[in-house]
Amino acid sequence: MKQLLFIGYGLLLVAGCATAQEQTNISPRAESILRSACEYLAQTPAFSLSAEIWREHVDEAGQKIQFSRTMTMDVKRPDGLRMEISSPLSARGFWYDGKTLTILDRKHNWYSTTDMPATLDKTFDAAHDQFGIDMPLIDLAVSDPYTNATAKVQGGRYYGISPVLGVSCHHLAFTQENVDWQVWIEDGPQPLIRKFVITQKNEPGAPEFTALITHWNMTDRIADSNFIFEQPKGASKIEMRPDEQDGGSTNVPVTTPNEK
Repeated sequence: MKQLLFIGYGLLLVAGCATAQEQTNISPRAESILRSACEYLAQTPAFSLSAEIWREHVDEAGQKIQFSRTMTMDVKRPDGLRMEISSPLSARGFWYDGKTLTILDRKHNWYSTTDMPATLDKTFDAAHDQFGIDMPLIDLAVSDPYTNATAKVQGGRYYGISPVLGVSCHHLAFTQENVDWQVWIEDGPQPLIRKFVITQKNEPGAPEFTALITHWNMTDRIADSNFIFEQPKGASKIEMRPDEQDGGSTNVPVTTPNEK
């Protein structure tokens, strides 16, 4: 699995495998809490979450404009993913069943399907490398979220307890070469990640990505059928093409309907 910037913001690929244990500028409290959250997530065989996501765009005048969307994600390791992402302008569904990845554009009733490797980790790499597909919060589904989170961290600090939607959370902040990122982790027996903020400090205006995880479900069983795509009535199958962006926060293949 390639190292990814935590939470899949642009799936920024980085080299090297350094972890927080090898860093000298991360406080022991911050390292311990982040590790606990990541290990708790990695040891959970299946989970679901809902989130609200905001991404800033800096316009020509330097004003920051914030765009929002909602998402749900079901994960069943090692080979099941189901995701829905909705905004005022688009709605897309994603299905991965251990063999294929399918993306449905609900607005146009178009879908694309392509063969993928047999595990989530390898599929995320292949989807990004071959088709430029990035999915928000996808790093939460990888087998080793701790390594992904700390691969290029230069420093980290602990800022105490802060509320997120009424839940008491540990507030941590980390720095990397091109980004700063913060994470809020629930205090208590379930160290669930509740919020992220990532600042692209080397981009004009330092735009931010914010993800607020509004609901976690770590106990319900998820049926395998949930990860199998069923073609909607009247949907057209279209060709998946790489490296095109939809102008929003999630990159998806730009496609054209196949002639019938």
